[in-house]
Amino acid sequence: MKILRKNFGLFLVLLMTIQPLWAVQMETAGQSQQPVIDRGSVDTRYIIDPENGQLSMYIRVWGEVNDAGVKIVPSDTDLIALLGFFGGPTNYARLDQVRIIRFQPKPGEPKVVLANIERFLETGNDATVPPIYPNDTIVLRSSFWKVFREVTPYLTLALQIAQFAYYINIVRAQ
Repeated sequence: MKILRKNFGLFLVLLMTIQPLWAVQMETAGQSQQPVIDRGSVDTRYIIDPENGQLSMYIRVWGEVNDAGVKIVPSDTDLIALLGFFGGPTNYARLDQVRIIRFQPKPGEPKVVLANIERFLETGNDATVPPIYPNDTIVLRSSFWKVFREVTPYLTLALQIAQFAYYINIVRAQ
């Protein structure tokens, strides 16, 4: 029983030490989730970018990127370059399951395409990166560690309450 109490105490100390570090990291991330272009102005065709006269397209990127929203990007942009336009993926992005939701899929093409950017980064094979079309929506999901980081403060609080109740029971028993 003493070993269990000692291990439980060490676990609590470890959690209370790590949690503030995650909180500071989250505060310094400064993620902006404001779209650059009004969503109501999105057109289904390629457009000429008024700033540079280049053939361009509207693309939406949601989730674990540093600057999510809707932007005009050059029409020859691939998925890797596109993430650069949106500030790149965050540390918590799942790069092995990037979803591309097609606004107007071509005949025989699925509405949702999965891309494995991790495989591209490991092999350099750009055949693993699907093309991007106008009005596609790219979604980068969160990894387990982001969920863990967000739940940790609540776990820490619950463990502190449990420890407090445990010590009160010990004091009452004596």
